[in-house]
Amino acid sequence: MKVIVYFRQAGGTVAGKYPLITHWAEDEDEQPVPLFSQFDMEAMADAAPEILVQLQSANRWLKEKRGVVVASFTETEDGSGRRPSYGAARKAASRERATILVATTKALAGQRFAPISQDGLEVIRLKDPEDAASESWARARNVVLYLRTATSPDDARTLLEKQRGEIRKMLRSANVLAEFVETEPLRSAERPQLQQALALCREQKARLFIGTTDVIGDGEVFEPDFTDVPYEVAYRKGYEWPETIPLDHCPFPVALYFGREWTHGYVPLYLANATENELFEVTISGVGTTVMDREHVETTPSRKGIDSVPSGTGRLVEAYDVYFDGDFLVIYTVEARSSDGTRYSGRAATKGIPGNRWLRIDHWKPISA
Repeated sequence: MKVIVYFRQAGGTVAGKYPLITHWAEDEDEQPVPLFSQFDMEAMADAAPEILVQLQSANRWLKEKRGVVVASFTETEDGSGRRPSYGAARKAASRERATILVATTKALAGQRFAPISQDGLEVIRLKDPEDAASESWARARNVVLYLRTATSPDDARTLLEKQRGEIRKMLRSANVLAEFVETEPLRSAERPQLQQALALCREQKARLFIGTTDVIGDGEVFEPDFTDVPYEVAYRKGYEWPETIPLDHCPFPVALYFGREWTHGYVPLYLANATENELFEVTISGVGTTVMDREHVETTPSRKGIDSVPSGTGRLVEAYDVYFDGDFLVIYTVEARSSDGTRYSGRAATKGIPGNRWLRIDHWKPISA
């Protein structure tokens, strides 16, 4: 497989060339043929740390997939969103009929990069080790519950029953480590129960399940202000849409379906499974991008974990903001495990709600573990 490797760095001087080591084999006529390429890490010991990480990731992939590097390009991210080196990489890949290997998509100089395969060019994106660790954390079986309640006994009982009921729908095979309950109104701006819950999540690499972010009594909406712990919100009063819907007709094996229910500018977004097999350990992530005042702007990345999606059903992913999200080109990435243990992945992109409300997940195929 011919490969064009595309590196990214935040500022600094770009190395003129990354030395390669090519491993060879013999064909049936006993002629030497390239087996796969490796970047010479010893010769690049003085490279920027972020480039060294990308070189290591690229080397692992090249060895596993038997990729032969025909060229490499490095982009210096300056926050402008312009990527001339990526344009050059695409031209080279088209000329060589090669696959583009993007060594990292993480945010550099405030810019993430999430290219997709198009115009006949295959683009493969490698996960940064830190991002891979974060994604593994976001799929953790261990969970911690954080519930919010009121001082009134009757109100408290109703609120806790509702939150626990919604969380039970989401948990299934999860392992609950602990439950923390915060009583409101708060005596100060501090949330001691939340801090304990977050500390346990960080210690055990557990996910946080928040019972609700709704207003309780005369208080305010709870807005999580932490970013290092993966969390999910079980219940929002304004979005009481069905958690699971039957599929009368799904035109694609795996798709996103934008529901017709309308609540204050939001519609429910479902992941639809028509593969004839149940999908497990599903994650759906999304990020929007657009240009405002000549600057590249991105939405805060979202992530949803779903234990399983039976065939012939759709599971609620999020509330899609028609007025806000519709102004961005949103790229969704879906990963799931089949019953035989194979992990699959696919992507889709949309700007606004598609005319028929269905968005196909493209390139749905197995991925390496």
